[in-house]
Amino acid sequence: MIQYLLPSFDSFPISVHEFIPECSIQKTIVFAPAVAVPQKFYFHLATYLSEKGYHVITFDYRGIGSSKPKKITRLKKDGFLSWALDFKTVSLHVKNKYSHHALYMIGHSYGGNTIGLSDVYQYYDKQLFVASQFGVFNNFSATMRFLITLNFRYIIPITTFLLGYYPAGWFGLGNSLPSQAAKDWGTFLLHPDSMLYFAKQNNTTHHTRIHTPMLLISIEDDTYAPTKSVKALTQNVYTNAMSEQLHLLPKNYGLSQIGHFDFFRQKNKDILWPIVTNWFEKQHKTP
Repeated sequence: MIQYLLPSFDSFPISVHEFIPECSIQKTIVFAPAVAVPQKFYFHLATYLSEKGYHVITFDYRGIGSSKPKKITRLKKDGFLSWALDFKTVSLHVKNKYSHHALYMIGHSYGGNTIGLSDVYQYYDKQLFVASQFGVFNNFSATMRFLITLNFRYIIPITTFLLGYYPAGWFGLGNSLPSQAAKDWGTFLLHPDSMLYFAKQNNTTHHTRIHTPMLLISIEDDTYAPTKSVKALTQNVYTNAMSEQLHLLPKNYGLSQIGHFDFFRQKNKDILWPIVTNWFEKQHKTP
């Protein structure tokens, strides 16, 4: 594994880790993380994939993990659109570096929403999304609707006003977030247009231009990404992609739970991770 900094669209340094296989199969995978989740969370799966012959790239959005400046308040105006351009920067770098490789993407939660927020889609041959969704508020349980309303309508406005950032860790929600990123997270879950709101902010959308193979994985006990909202991503957003859906029931894999995060945990290496390699190795008709 090698680590380096990559200047993003505005020269902000993005932390990148690259996992280089001993015997390459000429395929590269880029991880797009979930909100507030540092790239190190994906290192075990990245290592597993590199042992299978894939070149694997992980990175942190600005303000997260190793891409966090000394003062996160300097990034208070950076949100989902900045993160999408960080992803584009990494993707373009990888595409240029491994131009002879097939290029795949794994998106976790918000990470699966980034590909349509710029023209980055054109670099990728296949995408696999875990718990990525079109945020439909009414699809959440009553408990989650209460927590979403409390957090995004009250706690985030107050904490970002007082602190200049959102201390997500105080509430068990991962790394602290730049103010705008936290507010965008609320928009994603509360606005009826969800992620398409941000595409409209850009006055363009690339989502319908995606025609490549795409696997969307929903998880029965995932309270953060309800199954209906995962399905809505293909119905409302990636409407022209060659999409497939896989719904995971923990009991079918001998597990008591998977939730929003356990798909990526090393304890499920032999149980769930073959889903990734099997799908990327599957033959798909080109669009």
